[in-house]
Amino acid sequence: MPLTTTAKNQALDAILRGVVPPNPVTHVGAFTSQTGKAVTATTGGVFTSTAHGFAAGDLVVFSGLTGGTGLRAGYPYFVIATNLAANTFSVSDVPGGGIVTMTSALTAGTVNRLVELSGGSPAYARKAIAFAAAASGLGDDSTNGAIIDVPGGTSVDWLGLFSAVTAGVLVALDQVTTETFAAQGTYTVTDAKVDAMLADA
Repeated sequence: MPLTTTAKNQALDAILRGVVPPNPVTHVGAFTSQTGKAVTATTGGVFTSTAHGFAAGDLVVFSGLTGGTGLRAGYPYFVIATNLAANTFSVSDVPGGGIVTMTSALTAGTVNRLVELSGGSPAYARKAIAFAAAASGLGDDSTNGAIIDVPGGTSVDWLGLFSAVTAGVLVALDQVTTETFAAQGTYTVTDAKVDAMLADA
């Protein structure tokens, strides 16, 4: 899984300034991706998408980008209150942060809201996960088999690593092979790996 911007900042602080990151990974959660919406954007980071339905704090990812230099496909962004209206929104790469801007306008693309599975009985909630000591820049979970309860009629499209069982910080996010559940079932995280690469290629 690639690290989020928040986690990269914490890792760099730990390496360069000797600051211990305050948000270690403790739990894994599953996300379903809502139907994608067409989107365009100005270089100033104002996105246009008809009746997008987003709220401040929503987690979104982009795909199929034409233009929008500086915006990363498949990377986690958070909707912010700035420019938020029925057909417009802006995003940050950290919750509640500054607007992500681009060096070229986004002329076409798709935006998907990721919704974490929660509620229900048994609880569709994050499950505890633990990691062995990192080696060669790679963190590998020692849990090997975290089982997440999943409601019927939904799909698991993404997995996230968090610093708490509720709320907390999203540390890493990864798209997985979509698994659709016609009835209530379980999703097993068989082998979670985190790449500590701090720069994007």
